[in-house]
Amino acid sequence: MNAGDTTTAPRRPATAWPLENALVSAAFAAQRWSWIDAPARALGLTSFTRRQLTRQGLAQIRRAADGRPTRLRTAFGTFLMPFSVDDAFTLVGRAEEAGARGRVTALSDEGRRSTLSPHAAPELPLRALLPRVRSLAVEEARELLAARQADGSVSRDDWCAVTRRLARRLVLGDAAADDPLIGDILEATLRSTEPDEHADRAAALRRRVEPYVHDTHATPPAIGDDAVVEHALEIVTRALTETAPQALALLTVRPPLPGADHIELTVTEALRRYPPLAATVHEVTAPFAWRDMTVETGTEILCATAWLRDLDEDEGLVPASEDPSTALCAAPAPCAAAELAVSAAVELLRALTRRAEPVLCGSRLDPEALPGTLPAASLTIALAETGAASPAKVPGPVCRARRPGLPPGGVPRTTRRSCRRAPGASRSTRAASRSARGSRAGTTTPSASSAV
Repeated sequence: MNAGDTTTAPRRPATAWPLENALVSAAFAAQRWSWIDAPARALGLTSFTRRQLTRQGLAQIRRAADGRPTRLRTAFGTFLMPFSVDDAFTLVGRAEEAGARGRVTALSDEGRRSTLSPHAAPELPLRALLPRVRSLAVEEARELLAARQADGSVSRDDWCAVTRRLARRLVLGDAAADDPLIGDILEATLRSTEPDEHADRAAALRRRVEPYVHDTHATPPAIGDDAVVEHALEIVTRALTETAPQALALLTVRPPLPGADHIELTVTEALRRYPPLAATVHEVTAPFAWRDMTVETGTEILCATAWLRDLDEDEGLVPASEDPSTALCAAPAPCAAAELAVSAAVELLRALTRRAEPVLCGSRLDPEALPGTLPAASLTIALAETGAASPAKVPGPVCRARRPGLPPGGVPRTTRRSCRRAPGASRSTRAASRSARGSRAGTTTPSASSAV
């Protein structure tokens, strides 16, 4: 017997110390305290923003664990947590290869879990779907522009209604365009937190889409079977309702780069900064070995990819995969449905920006200090005509103040200066709008939370 005959038995993952567990729990809790970022930046204490506090805590644990996955006990449960993007993907990928990856849930900042649909690839390649993606994006962009309010903004309800219809047409075919109940059932399915509740709602969604999936005379047909349609509909809807408005907001502070696809780069940045699946939990249903470590049945692997990308950037590590679609699907491999979702968001924004310029109303974004979170439902974005402004569409300032209880004029004096005017608005148009504001007694300002 010689040294080459000896083998090292796989060992269990290390367990974090109580102080390290407390640091991770504090990082989870900090995500809910959005108010601490503004005063920290105003005082020059950027190390006390949520993002920096999270980075510092996780970096300390990663150094103590030599970068190896560690078992952590947090307020949201006990997890096996890898500390780099590459380790997260290879660990989950090994579980998939071993047939040991069970239920996958998304973990919100509040600690709520929602079950994700199983990964399933469309039958048609993305290249074959791109012409239809472009044509449908142009059609639905016209609907969004037609739905603009008097100040040029699109309400959140109108944005979601149009983009959900676009998702249905892409995934199920044109026959599903006028079936909004599909979107309602899907939203209820995504909000469900209990496994039984999710199973019931997923079954209801499957029953609703079955006629479109099995319609052999549909032109064009659905992009796959029941599992494919459920997965693709979830991902495409999430990208169009959440990521697309965030990218539209970033476009207001990101100047075009010569020789680059400005829209695609901005959508990629939105997915990187504000991933829809910032943290996912993967249940282990059978023991498996990863490198020199044994992962036992019942373990929950926490992939906090948004945090891990920040850690890797701080240490100059470049992940092996920079595919933006990984922010939409929790599978450890490229996802064709996620690629379709990214393409749909890009083409929709291209179609919108050909005819209109996005203008962020109310709050402003600092390109040098973008916020750690940017909820789509909190954004008020006006789509101002790129040509001559139309008095019917843009009667005055395209930005409305976000506070309720304003005077009949809509915008108090203290906030009128901060409102950007629509490009191309003439002096006569602005004078007309001022006189119109003086005569609009009793009108109300639309709620900021209802606009995109």
